[in-house]
Amino acid sequence: MSSSDDDLASLVGELVTTLQRLETEFEPRDDGDRLRPPTPRELMRLTSDVAIPATILLLRTNIEALKLLQRALRMADGRAPTADSEGSDVRARAERLSATTLSKLDGALADLQDAVEGQPTDDEARELLTEARRLRADIESRIEEQAADGSADSATTAESEDGDENGDVPVDVDAELRSLKDDVTDQTDSDDDES
Repeated sequence: MSSSDDDLASLVGELVTTLQRLETEFEPRDDGDRLRPPTPRELMRLTSDVAIPATILLLRTNIEALKLLQRALRMADGRAPTADSEGSDVRARAERLSATTLSKLDGALADLQDAVEGQPTDDEARELLTEARRLRADIESRIEEQAADGSADSATTAESEDGDENGDVPVDVDAELRSLKDDVTDQTDSDDDES
């Protein structure tokens, strides 16, 4: 016999010895070589260490085999095989998230369009917009009044002083803006005091 046959024989001998020890471990014998029922502790240990992991492994193997069969059937039918269920779950989650994001964006755009068109949906915002429009109209009317008064005065002043034909009058823009701002501030303060 060769050395490889000797090695093989020793390995088989070790395997037999190991199997015999396993047999005595899982099938303990009583005094009369009769089989005794396993104790509850032995049954629990066997269940937790062997039976449950073996069942889980068997189920996982069956699932993978079914997935492979499904892919093979799709390929045989001429369709492209789909990704695994994890990819499908991720895709479904991404689609739900996109739909939610798009609906929120649509709502925000609708609110923005209403605001641009001057139709806010919020009652408080609608009241503020109405107040702002009223204040703007007041400011415009005052500017027009001051411009009319100023143009009449400037026309007479320009004719009498310079005799200038174009009627340009130097206007202090900063002073005008400050006076308008003070008028608006005073008006809003008086409105707040009345409330």
